[in-house]
Amino acid sequence: SACSASRLANRLAEQALYVCDVFSIDGEPVIASNGLSVNVDGSIVDIDGLETVFVCTGLNVKNHISKPILQKLRRLASHGTGIGAICTGTEVLASAGLLDGYSCTIHWENIPSFVEEFPDIEVVSELYEIDRTRFTCAGGTAALDLSLRLIALHYDCLLYTSDAADERSSV
Repeated sequence: SACSASRLANRLAEQALYVCDVFSIDGEPVIASNGLSVNVDGSIVDIDGLETVFVCTGLNVKNHISKPILQKLRRLASHGTGIGAICTGTEVLASAGLLDGYSCTIHWENIPSFVEEFPDIEVVSELYEIDRTRFTCAGGTAALDLSLRLIALHYDCLLYTSDAADERSSV
């Protein structure tokens, strides 16, 4: 869902405005929570100089949080990269300390355990949350909603969403 908005924006613009590359810890394909194998474009060591990076995780996120991932995310954030999370990827960002002082969201099933583990982080129960350079969403099709909103903000335009309806009334 997150990459579909970028693909459509590129198609409508008739140029490559966005690139959606997928990386894993070791550059090997990963198995999604639905059982599909996802090919990747490289290892996390290959991620540098990107404007925005999203962490996409699903079930059993704690089994996949590692020191190299946390270090890489901290380094990217310190160099001005926007950092986002899809579904339980929010737990990875919180574990890296990248949500301290930010508000976020996570899949509704994970809110109670997230709040218990990270009581000082403000969690909202919305489809997505944009707080400065942190972007989080509840997963699934919420990733599409977040992506569309980020594209709209990037191009300073309104897309018809519930947020846009609120903004239209104040314009």
